[in-house]
Amino acid sequence: MDVTIESKTMNIPKQEYTAGFKELAVKRVKEGQSIGAVARELGLVGRNLRNWVKAAAVGKLNGAGAKVVQRFRH
Repeated sequence: MDVTIESKTMNIPKQEYTAGFKELAVKRVKEGQSIGAVARELGLVGRNLRNWVKAAAVGKLNGAGAKVVQRFRH
């Protein structure tokens, strides 16, 4: 019995997250949860969350298709 499986490359769409989602994820890390734990709970890749934490630290965290999100300073 011969079985032929056609090989196809699947394009997985890039996941985009809102600025609010990113800010909440970063907030959880800043409150003491580990990057790995937060990433697992939210279904994220740890590397992405780590990048968001770094971006937030320098005021450059942005959302899906949005411009850079900067916090207001009083």
